Amino acid sequence: MTPLPTTAGDPILVANEALIPLLDRALLWPQARTLIVADVHLGKGAAFRRAGVPVPSGATTADLARLDRLIADHAPQRLLVLGDLFHARLSADEPAVAAIDAFRVRHAALQITAIRGNHDRYVEQLPAGWRIEWISNSLHEPPFVFAHEPQTDPRGFVLAGHIHPVLMLKSRRDSARLPVFWFRHAERIAVLPSFGSFTGGYPVTPDKCDAVIAVTPDGLVPIQSGKFFETLKPCMS
Repeated sequence: MTPLPTTAGDPILVANEALIPLLDRALLWPQARTLIVADVHLGKGAAFRRAGVPVPSGATTADLARLDRLIADHAPQRLLVLGDLFHARLSADEPAVAAIDAFRVRHAALQITAIRGNHDRYVEQLPAGWRIEWISNSLHEPPFVFAHEPQTDPRGFVLAGHIHPVLMLKSRRDSARLPVFWFRHAERIAVLPSFGSFTGGYPVTPDKCDAVIAVTPDGLVPIQSGKFFETLKPCMS
């Protein structure tokens, strides 16, 4: 029987540390009281509209509201962003700027640390009042290395983003394209799904030893070899 999905997955032991995947495409590191997200791409809709592409507004406000809920539910001391917190240069008169101002006021005590991603090219021009600690390359906090691009690192197990992983599931009658948490244990890399609601996805093909947690409309579901399981089974070579 297919299990009922959950909004918070069971803790996954990664490098002997418990990490909890959350339905809102975030990871919780309870030991460090840290909420981890990747590829938020704040202001992406505004960048498209400036380029003449008529996309709806409101994605930044909606994504900040999702962060509000996660912070309320889990009370982290730190928000850690694995790159691409922003999508492009922000103009001072854009609604996204006011929304981020208000978010920072609501969470004045929250530490925000962000790995600089390939889209974060204009961080020097951001308001100082947002108090974002920027990391140029990667952040080593044993047993993890936090980075934007998922590349192996001898210093520890890498947590990254950048590729917006999705899994394509197909049957004879239907198909689904699901964002996933992709734990590549053999390579010691985990890739988070993109947090931003206005982002695309790159189809990935997990190895048989990988742990994959799919984000579905109803909750989180572990998947292995294209099948659903109540818990992910250990890899059998």
